[in-house]
Amino acid sequence: MHGAAPLTTLETVSGPKQARSERTLQRLLDAAEALIVEQGLAGLSIPEVVRRAGSSVGGFYARFRDKNELLRALEERFFLEVQSRLDALADERRWEAAPVRDIVAAAVDELVTVTEARRALIKAFMFRATQDVQVRDDAVRFRNRAAERIAALLVGKSPSFTHPEPVLAIDLGVQAAFSLMNQHVLLDGTEAAGRMLSLDDLRREIARLFVAYVGIDEASRDRPRARKSAAKTVKQKRTG
Repeated sequence: MHGAAPLTTLETVSGPKQARSERTLQRLLDAAEALIVEQGLAGLSIPEVVRRAGSSVGGFYARFRDKNELLRALEERFFLEVQSRLDALADERRWEAAPVRDIVAAAVDELVTVTEARRALIKAFMFRATQDVQVRDDAVRFRNRAAERIAALLVGKSPSFTHPEPVLAIDLGVQAAFSLMNQHVLLDGTEAAGRMLSLDDLRREIARLFVAYVGIDEASRDRPRARKSAAKTVKQKRTG
């Protein structure tokens, strides 16, 4: 069972909100995701979802008008879950005494771990994003939110940045990391230098790419101009 977020927050779902009904909804969503994992998006069928969930066709249509609404609910639940994980990751209290490189490594680990665990579902979302602009926009909003939270966290830790525009670099670094993992999903793995990379390879190399591009230099504390410029940019994005 994946649903960590309260199901009453799912705007795409209609029908009753009693605890028993919530459990039924959870089972329908879990059954749908399991089917996608096993058979792909093409194998998702309402009768099989209902059967696996121990529900009824009438119970299904009390909540969803069609399969598209079921998929929208799955998408909404997924983004609520990963947003909750992002909030926990970006909690400044968690990183009070931590080096910036440890924060980057943890963020990359979270991205790789979640992507790998939900690979089949993410692949289905990527296909739907080519047909449904709302799915695409939801994904872009989450990625932008991730970049903003990571930028605020890193700038708040006040490392020195060798990149002249740290916030821009962090945003592009996050986009590059997401793009690499999207490619990993689409191609069922990542090949580089003539070999397939392990998940640990991906974690290590994505973190290295990010640190090198942003220019994180914790050993030097004598470049306050870059820090001040970055902090000002983050503040403007928060209030803008």
